[in-house]
Amino acid sequence: MSDPNLPPPPPGGGTPPPPPGGFPPPPGPPPGAPPGQPPYQPPPGGGGYGGPPGGFTPPPAQPYGGGGSARLDVGSALTYGWEKFQQFWKEFVLLQLAMFVAVIVVSLIAFLAVIPAATGTDTGVVVTWILLSVVFFVIFALAFILQAGVMRAGLGVTQGVTPSIDMFKDTTNLGPYIVTVLLVGLGVTIGSILCVLPGIAFGIIAAYAPLLSLDKGIGAVDAIKRSYEMVMSNLGQVLLILLVAYLVYYVGSLACGLGVLVTAPIALVMICYSYRALNNEPVAP
Repeated sequence: MSDPNLPPPPPGGGTPPPPPGGFPPPPGPPPGAPPGQPPYQPPPGGGGYGGPPGGFTPPPAQPYGGGGSARLDVGSALTYGWEKFQQFWKEFVLLQLAMFVAVIVVSLIAFLAVIPAATGTDTGVVVTWILLSVVFFVIFALAFILQAGVMRAGLGVTQGVTPSIDMFKDTTNLGPYIVTVLLVGLGVTIGSILCVLPGIAFGIIAAYAPLLSLDKGIGAVDAIKRSYEMVMSNLGQVLLILLVAYLVYYVGSLACGLGVLVTAPIALVMICYSYRALNNEPVAP
């Protein structure tokens, strides 16, 4: 029996009109939903939660101005090294010239000051040896410090940083870097004395140790261990990259050494590029 209080249905059937006051309220939340919280509705277009239609969520923006991941292959490393040299050739040449001039000037001053005293008639062999050792130590220490500035330039361009003379003043992680370079040099020297091949092998497995110490402040022993792991995990590609980088540097040394101003930065950036690739780090375009 129909309710006498409701209006009669329209002729011919159909949906009855809404009750007085407008449309009925929306249905309440399903059982178990927190009070006052609307039920979850999937986003339009079938996308994932919070994502655009189609379910694809774009990757996060790359750092260093939109750079991508480095590819560990010799072609990519060589191309990147050449492109970065073309982009910053003035800065790289200036850095190398400043380093060479500083080492030569300090060497001349040191030898001119020490040699007269070391060759005096009253100077013994031991004193002469000590004085000359001090001179060589000062020269090598200065070369290490200046070389760190050049290596900072190589690491910097992979992060979108323009090389500058101020990199010579940066002392960040300089201590671990110098110790690492000395330890690697000692290992290569001992290996070469015992037999040439062990020295070459040690130089290869420790190739990234100075970069690790300078870039991340890792101690000498840990840096060599980490470099060994990096090299052995991709031995074939690393050997190719290091070999080509050495050949590029060597070709520059044939032109009376002046070609090194071009080839040394290319070789350095190649190794820094492969260093980023081995650490799964992005590089600047």
